[in-house]
Amino acid sequence: MSKTPEEPGKGEPGKAPAVQTPEQAAFTVGKLTLSELYKITGPKMLDAAVRGFTLYEQGKYPEAEKAFRALSVLNPKEPYYMTALGAAYLAQEKLDEALRSFTYSISLSGKDIAAYVNRGEVYLQKGMVEEAAKDFKAAVELDPTGNDGVVHRARVLWAAAMEVLQSNRTGKDAEAAPAEKSDKKPSKSKKKK
Repeated sequence: MSKTPEEPGKGEPGKAPAVQTPEQAAFTVGKLTLSELYKITGPKMLDAAVRGFTLYEQGKYPEAEKAFRALSVLNPKEPYYMTALGAAYLAQEKLDEALRSFTYSISLSGKDIAAYVNRGEVYLQKGMVEEAAKDFKAAVELDPTGNDGVVHRARVLWAAAMEVLQSNRTGKDAEAAPAEKSDKKPSKSKKKK
């Protein structure tokens, strides 16, 4: 029994096609996103992002999560989708997922103020105050004029985190002080009569 040649882009289910189009080959090596491969245009992606944001604003966090997860799969190079996905995770208290999303967004751009502020909030909730302070500081430094509304929140949270860190350091110094005194021999005092 002879096998008929496969059409380009077709093959057995679960197996790579015998012949790939140039676009499929570019996608395979990471040069194209799914949205580029399937020609999902910018306006369509924007519409989906607006729908996701609306769901988030309505408090429908699981639905917003799904919308932004789909967008981040279609275009994993867009930091906004990852930041929005992280915000949906954070609203549902999925801290580990939120942390990964914000960290990935920052790795893509490094200039997304909201990603730094939100990741800082995750760090605070996880008790990682020093990491939180670094993220809040990074957010403030990205917008020193304070034009971005999120920066005000970052400044307040940064100040609070620094206060906690200072208090922790002072508390450790205070705890160490009695230990130092206990190593010394008590001095003998003479009583005057």
